[in-house]
Amino acid sequence: MNVLSPSLAAQLANFAYKSLEANNTSRKINANPIITSHFAFDPSASTFTGISGTAAEHILDHCTGFGFFGIGNNKGNHKGEVVLTFRGTAGIADTLTDLHCGVTVGPNYKAVHAGFNRTFESIKPQLSKILSKLGSRPVHCVGHSLGGALATLAANWIKSQFKMPVKLYTFGAPRVGCNPFAIQTETNLNGIYRAVHRSDPVPMVPVWPFVHAGSEYRLSTCVSLTGAAHKMAGNAPGYINTASRYPDYKSMERGSLSNLTMTRLKYVNRHHASFNALWADKITSALLTLLRESGKITSILAQGVVACTLTIYDALARSLVEISKMSSKYAEDCKGVLGHILNFVGKSGVTLVDITYSKVKKILYWMLEKLNQLVIAAVKVSPYIGIS
Repeated sequence: MNVLSPSLAAQLANFAYKSLEANNTSRKINANPIITSHFAFDPSASTFTGISGTAAEHILDHCTGFGFFGIGNNKGNHKGEVVLTFRGTAGIADTLTDLHCGVTVGPNYKAVHAGFNRTFESIKPQLSKILSKLGSRPVHCVGHSLGGALATLAANWIKSQFKMPVKLYTFGAPRVGCNPFAIQTETNLNGIYRAVHRSDPVPMVPVWPFVHAGSEYRLSTCVSLTGAAHKMAGNAPGYINTASRYPDYKSMERGSLSNLTMTRLKYVNRHHASFNALWADKITSALLTLLRESGKITSILAQGVVACTLTIYDALARSLVEISKMSSKYAEDCKGVLGHILNFVGKSGVTLVDITYSKVKKILYWMLEKLNQLVIAAVKVSPYIGIS
């Protein structure tokens, strides 16, 4: 099973957006030569549909094209292999910026984001029929934005249910699950190629306790956050544009696994923090370090699932207060994380004297809202965010 080149994977991720037009039989849909030199698609027969993550669309059962499956042709490097490519959607803004997001059991029986999984469940029956007919062929799962989240869930499910080799390729994908999900994904799949622009805000959400699976392949290393960095097309910087510069993934800069990096932040150094990708990673890593060492991650997830009126971030705020009371060391670590968040969101004038539930919750929501502003700008520019 050969690895898709970065350029081919990016073209496939962008091609998935044409599935929105596939229901219009009067319009012929063709893949570009980069794709057709490796995979054969019949949009009229190979389109699968799904329902976006918004509550209204699920209530109305509003199905639209969500991607294609293709078969490797005899001329390319992927003869007989299957590719599943998933599109994103502007509706992801509502899912990503939902401060009341929940968790549910994902395809590898670990905790995942409920909104992403709900959309995947609407697609899964079709994928089951497709894969059952194709036999034990290797599968490539590809997607941008929400499509990357769906590709991640699909790759896990395919590996679990069909036991064939599976590789995963994403561009600007959000975090899908919690640490156990990420670890099992890394263990089970035959390769994860998670490409990002460092300045793209979407891979930074949803925030804690959600984490990525696999290390980053950085196509652009600018750390100044901007919504324009999320688009597939164009040159600002544009995932198709940047992916075409690399012959393979080995030539890209690798990001660290922030969910596995031990980080501690001191309150006295809080003014060093600023609103960029570098500090977003450091704060996330420091918070996860604190939650792991205190043993609170499991209880946060349990509260987020069981309590209908308690959001996962409410549970996180309560846990941070409890952690701060466990020892003076933990109190200092909590204060350091919260102090850096205040500077990250531009509230350097706010002094943290004591750690209370109401204060911690407010600080967490300030960070969520700051990132959410960029996410909305990134994915609501156009419903066809993958097409220039």
